Amino acid sequence: MTIWQAVILGIVQGITEFLPVSSDGHLVVTQHLLGLTSSMLTFDVFIHLGTLAAVLLYFRGIIWEHLSGLFDSRRRPAAIHLLIQLIVATLPAVVFGLLFKDFIEETFGSAYVAAGSWFVMGLILVFAARFSGGRDQIRNIRAFDSLLIGVAQVFALLPGISRSGMTIATGMMRGLKPVEAARFSFLMSIPAVAGAEVLQLSDGGTSGMWTDPAMLTGAVTAFVVGMGAIAFLLRMLNTGNLRPFGYYCIAASVVILAYLQLN
Repeated sequence: MTIWQAVILGIVQGITEFLPVSSDGHLVVTQHLLGLTSSMLTFDVFIHLGTLAAVLLYFRGIIWEHLSGLFDSRRRPAAIHLLIQLIVATLPAVVFGLLFKDFIEETFGSAYVAAGSWFVMGLILVFAARFSGGRDQIRNIRAFDSLLIGVAQVFALLPGISRSGMTIATGMMRGLKPVEAARFSFLMSIPAVAGAEVLQLSDGGTSGMWTDPAMLTGAVTAFVVGMGAIAFLLRMLNTGNLRPFGYYCIAASVVILAYLQLN
């Protein structure tokens, strides 16, 4: 992989990890278009670290508020409540990810799977836009709501299904304000991405990646672009309108499927 290919993939990851259009689907298709046919799972996991760093930096205030709240008797109940909800929301993906790890990895080599999943994702986002009038905040989220959001995250283990799209849409359907649903989704991404990295490291397939210029470039690019993507999405969600993202996913699916058929 060249540095420029790493930059392109880092830009794609930074934009699409947070916008509800599926970063994995875009990475699979972009790798196909760049002629990168060998397994890219290690690189994909590494650039996800870049976007994980973007989440940690962008939401450092709320993260610190709740972490420090664990040691403050007045704020401890709210901090523990959020921590429990994040654990509940994370468990489904952990269980399914471990049980079906090999199958999930196989799907990442198929641009057809990614393109087909995009179409489904688009329909879900268009439908979820109907629920933009929610008023609940993260502090009001219940365990059942968190569990449903966590189940929605399971589907995002497949390329083409957006993790942020599924979790934000489900949060909105459960009555969360669109921006609050996005914040909860981004906080959920911290254990999800960290868990994926641990699994990859345990497989021993990361030799030399910490000194590989292409991987480092991709991760830094994903971090910088990801910061901007988070800010853009939160501003857009003030209107609660997910339809443009849904229409984009549907159009992208049709275009990519047509391209694959013709080539």
